[in-house]
Amino acid sequence: MKKDTGADVKKDPSVIDASPSKALFIDMLTKDIPLIRAILDLVDNSVDGARRLRPDENYKGLRIDLDVSKSRFKISDNCGGMLILTAREYAFRFGRSDDAPETPGSVGQFGVGMKRAFFKMGKKFIVESKTKNSSFVVDVDVDKWEKEDKWVFRFKDFSENIKNSPDDVGTTVTVSSLHDNVAENFDQDNFRTRLAQELATAHLLSINKGLQMSLNGIPLQMRDLTLYMSKQIKPVQKKVDYKVKDHPVPVNVEIIAGIADSSPKDAGWYVFCNGRLLLEREKTSITGWGEKDGGKIPLYHQQYARFRGYAFFNSDYAELLPWNTTKTGVDTDSPIYQSVRLEMVSLMRPIIDFLNELKESKGENEEKESQLEKILSSTKPFKIEEIDSFAKIFETPKYKKTEKAADTVPIQYRVPKKKAEIVKKTLGAKSWREVGEKTFEYYLKLEGDE
Repeated sequence: MKKDTGADVKKDPSVIDASPSKALFIDMLTKDIPLIRAILDLVDNSVDGARRLRPDENYKGLRIDLDVSKSRFKISDNCGGMLILTAREYAFRFGRSDDAPETPGSVGQFGVGMKRAFFKMGKKFIVESKTKNSSFVVDVDVDKWEKEDKWVFRFKDFSENIKNSPDDVGTTVTVSSLHDNVAENFDQDNFRTRLAQELATAHLLSINKGLQMSLNGIPLQMRDLTLYMSKQIKPVQKKVDYKVKDHPVPVNVEIIAGIADSSPKDAGWYVFCNGRLLLEREKTSITGWGEKDGGKIPLYHQQYARFRGYAFFNSDYAELLPWNTTKTGVDTDSPIYQSVRLEMVSLMRPIIDFLNELKESKGENEEKESQLEKILSSTKPFKIEEIDSFAKIFETPKYKKTEKAADTVPIQYRVPKKKAEIVKKTLGAKSWREVGEKTFEYYLKLEGDE
């Protein structure tokens, strides 16, 4: 195939033809991203439409519907549609151009995500979009497009200065001639289940604010972020604005932490960027666990199963947020994230202290509820958006050791149950704790030095 640079090479023998191969570009573009992540990129674009349409983040009435099968992939929304100018000059380009308009508070950005998803899934794609005053259709056969010399797409149809019904405004993307492995995945129940879970998790904040999402006609479940609160126990909140050089708008950060249900599976930190969940149930050094300096946070242990922390990063300039390019995690080298991580450790420390004291108080009397347990049982779960009074430092009652607890140590060991039952009956003990105390006293009396 003749390249555009061919004439230049003939005119100047010092010119080397370095024009890219579309086939190689497509292969490299799609090789390292999992299928579900590619789909999430398309959903991110629809969510951005909802954010543009409803800056107040009340998404009631807006929807994003996905349909997957072994024959096609389809995503449709009623989130405002895409302008023809945006499609023509920005959305279909490979990489974000310097003059691309900012999308305040965006989750995705015009770059490679949308095209990468198309190429990842199949050989044909159609994009249909309508705004209040325009509409367009882009219909691409990838095999034919690869053979073309120019790196352009073409409108199959477009209209401007028209009036569309509000019910028709939105975007629909259909990918067909699916690659064999993609068709096989779409046909499997376990893949569709994982896709639904990841969609619901990634956009749980938007779903909680009224945005309806469905997969193959089944609505994705809403998941509330909750913390326990009472007169004696209050979760903590801190808000910080970070200014970045040459950017007029700061990165707004809100950190909220406290206690919730005892659930090892759900415990940890949840980190969001512009409403998109990046880290879920995070319990490693990334969020300060095992921190030896400063707050000295221990490694995660099951006694911290009640800990919940939420960190929200928001900015009109998405490139300032501490997320990686695939939005699968945080950029731990980001100066903003490093600063926020120190704040997270600081807010976490009193909560860890309380959970340590809670465990210690349980050991004082195994058969009676400790004072801290009684206080904890009086708390109730609240959605974090319903909490109107946070503490600056996590507030809990001070734990006071009883004299008995201060002068005693726990002794634990395990024995075969049948033999233990015999000893319990012989001693006339009513509990295993009493068995332990009486056998210790018996040994001390015979072998001790009292």
